[in-house]
Amino acid sequence: MRKIVFIAANNSHPWGGSEVLWGAAAERFASRGVQVHVSVKAWDAPVKQVERLRAAGCRIVLRRKHSLLNRGLRNIFPGRADARHVRKLATGADLIVISQAMSMDGLWWMEAARSCGFKYAIIAHTVGEQWWPEDDFAERVAESYENACRAYFVSHANLALSRRQFATPLQHARVIQNPFNVRYDARSAWPANPAAELSLACVGRLDAVQKSQDLLIDVLSLPRWRERSVRLSLVGHGVNERGLRRMVDGLKLTNVDFAGFVDDIEDLWSRHHALVLPSRYEGMPLALVEAMLCGRPAIVTDVGGNRELIRDGVNGFMVKAPTVELLDEMMNRAWENRHRLKEMGEQAAIDVRKFVSPDPTEDFVRELLSLIESPTATAQSAQRQTMEARTSPPPPH
Repeated sequence: MRKIVFIAANNSHPWGGSEVLWGAAAERFASRGVQVHVSVKAWDAPVKQVERLRAAGCRIVLRRKHSLLNRGLRNIFPGRADARHVRKLATGADLIVISQAMSMDGLWWMEAARSCGFKYAIIAHTVGEQWWPEDDFAERVAESYENACRAYFVSHANLALSRRQFATPLQHARVIQNPFNVRYDARSAWPANPAAELSLACVGRLDAVQKSQDLLIDVLSLPRWRERSVRLSLVGHGVNERGLRRMVDGLKLTNVDFAGFVDDIEDLWSRHHALVLPSRYEGMPLALVEAMLCGRPAIVTDVGGNRELIRDGVNGFMVKAPTVELLDEMMNRAWENRHRLKEMGEQAAIDVRKFVSPDPTEDFVRELLSLIESPTATAQSAQRQTMEARTSPPPPH
């Protein structure tokens, strides 16, 4: 029986955008009789998506918090505990898939997989220019990426930036797509005329460090926006929700709604004219792909993979950088072109279907199966180990 192991390196949130792809692939593999083992952080309460994987037949291993003694031992013997965890989890595995929220937070799992001699692949969901690694760390990351049988990125921009940050060619890298939460043929009804009221939605975790909802609130507090018939829905929950609510209250804005988490994205877009997402960094935002599939234009910052989808003035608006001034300028362009938003959304729907396939999960499953069935990566790994053994100094007598 085939065996595949998924290690979710994310330790910040119980479930986020970086979990969607590996989670969907794990469930698909389990449904086909593949033995699936999953390593995730243990949280204070069960995570429904993890429990769904358990119900689907995946074996779930929860990584619990370490005691003070164990944390001390981990500092003295770095990597030993991770290697022990990987060895126990992955014995007999055909492939380990290490999924990262960023591009470097799975380094210890990569090194553990290498030290145990397992074939492994990496997923990097987000890359940020503000997190430039120091040389020693970058060299370790580069070595781990180049020794992976495949390194997956969700946008060409993230791949290019990682090549610069790690100063390595990333020879085994490939760009993949995340699954989305709307139908491929979604057609959300166009809401009321935006000339009466322009309805915008910012869809994403309420985490200002990345999604920059604070900039949106500041723009809407400017005099010209206070005079306009505009409504903004902040869709999602997150670590900055209370602070963002205080900002809205302090600025006395009455046109900002906190919509919470929304399951039915197609219905959400039947009530909004455009997406606005002024992120400070990104991978390839699912919110953007879903909005475009539903026939909505987007106002986004030029970060991550946004430029790979948005054609400024054609299917959306591209903000040069995440600042209040530039966001105000581009939102004003959208306001002045609000009579064209439906036409731009129709173009967005055409463009995005040239970019995403109907079933990105199946595409990814086929990718991983090709790695499992290919002897190349295993042979390369064995060859490297042989070469290292030949070039290593002989043990002392």
